[in-house]
Amino acid sequence: MNKTKRNLILSAAIINLINMIANLVVAIIYLVAPELYVNLGAYLLIVSYYSIYFVFVEIVAGIIASILLIYSVRKKGKYFRQSQKYYIAGLIIVIFAGGWIPWLLLFISMFIPDIIIINSASEIRQEERAEDREKEEKRKKVEELRRLKEEGVITEEEFNKKLMDLL
Repeated sequence: MNKTKRNLILSAAIINLINMIANLVVAIIYLVAPELYVNLGAYLLIVSYYSIYFVFVEIVAGIIASILLIYSVRKKGKYFRQSQKYYIAGLIIVIFAGGWIPWLLLFISMFIPDIIIINSASEIRQEERAEDREKEEKRKKVEELRRLKEEGVITEEEFNKKLMDLL
């Protein structure tokens, strides 16, 4: 995944979370100390136009949107194509429940290709080596489980359970 696209999506998710936390603080101030909220009313017009229940629904939706966006770019965007539905769901929720800055960042990220156009040879080799190490470690663990099963240290059920956990 393109690093710029990933960073824009993560920035939008983080800014959206900060916005939702600020909305939550204002909503709590409104519930706990309405007189303090009235003093700040010129600056904080969040609750005055809507019911407090709407504000809490908006906060929950915004937090869910941020989680979806962060999940969509997990593992440095390696699985972005498989998790684009989470990105789109997060984008839609941000449009309706988030602020305009996260929405703008996500809008810009839509026009950036999600593939890395140029990979250096060393980056490709590093990724291949890491994948080879992971495969080798799993192979050794499977061999160790087979040996333990053959020696009678673990039962067939334990072997199958550990094998499923490993794979």
